[in-house]
Amino acid sequence: MRNIGRYLPAALMLCAVLISHPARLRAKDIKDKVVILDNEIRAFCALNCIGNERAGTLKTLTIDPAGKNRYSVFGIAALRNREVMKDPFDYVVFDHTVYVSSRGTLNSVTCELKVEDAKVDNDYRGIFTQLLRSEGDVVGKTFKVPDCKRFIK
Repeated sequence: MRNIGRYLPAALMLCAVLISHPARLRAKDIKDKVVILDNEIRAFCALNCIGNERAGTLKTLTIDPAGKNRYSVFGIAALRNREVMKDPFDYVVFDHTVYVSSRGTLNSVTCELKVEDAKVDNDYRGIFTQLLRSEGDVVGKTFKVPDCKRFIK
């Protein structure tokens, strides 16, 4: 489970490719079709977010044809850190959401996905930025998508 942070930006893009048919998409949000990725984001947040009402969720995941044999993939995950006191009255101690976004290009001929950008926003203490980078920065790396042709014919 510790490696989830290392591959979160690439996983956002991989799941988009594996579950959708890009030829019929025009920057369409397909987050509802990617249950596996949403579960991985929840698991990542369960290990790394703080608070008794912490929650991780996939906010958006889009794929768009970007030229001959290329597809642009973009995703955003929200990592909510929230603590609520219930007794003797309801009181929100803290509520802060960090956003992780990633962008890349899929080559449908080679089935390689190159991560072009991954960033963390609204991370006021830099905790998630450091956590994701400590596992190895994925920006610039290429990942093989097994049998991608069956998904993008």
